[in-house]
Amino acid sequence: MNLINQLKTIYGYDNPIFLKDIRIGGRSKTSIKEELYRAYQKDLIKRKSPGIYYFESNKEFGSGVNFIQILEKKYIYSDGVPDNAKELFIEGFYSGLTFVNQIGISQQVPAIFEITTNKTSSKKRVITINGLTAIIRKSKTTVDFQNYKILQFLDMFHFIEMDEVIDNKDLIISHAKKIGFDKYVFSKYVKYYGPKTIKKLVEGGILNGLI
Repeated sequence: MNLINQLKTIYGYDNPIFLKDIRIGGRSKTSIKEELYRAYQKDLIKRKSPGIYYFESNKEFGSGVNFIQILEKKYIYSDGVPDNAKELFIEGFYSGLTFVNQIGISQQVPAIFEITTNKTSSKKRVITINGLTAIIRKSKTTVDFQNYKILQFLDMFHFIEMDEVIDNKDLIISHAKKIGFDKYVFSKYVKYYGPKTIKKLVEGGILNGLI
């Protein structure tokens, strides 16, 4: 079975394939890169951007890989995990203004996605693919399926002001209760966060609201 058929069997359709992640039969990266490029030139595989390929399922309706799929596969879930198990292999989460919008504090949809993850060594880096941009940050501690909602919640306070905390107190407390955030959890993770975050949680009435 040649490389293209192997990749199609492994990845299926409309899933991003990262050149750097391909490990097949001890072949060199150069050999794989050259074969992928030849296949791309023959339209046997699509290329989203340099180093990112996919197999298109339906040309007529313009199916393919979108920016969200690329971000989630590269920074939120562990490599090589099947879709039906990916929730157990989380290594990152949406953060910053992206999460502030998701939780409902802001109605403004941010133009730039923000993700905090284990899968970068940089404190902060910016990536752009086909004109779309994301900010990628290194997590303060290791992210996993048990703590990612807690870390996501605490990270939020770095990106909102005190007046936003006060104005959205009920919403924030409701979300905290939903994810199991309480004073015990706070004491466990507070060491990773600075005084500004702690001040917003205390003076904003969030911790007292969890009693």
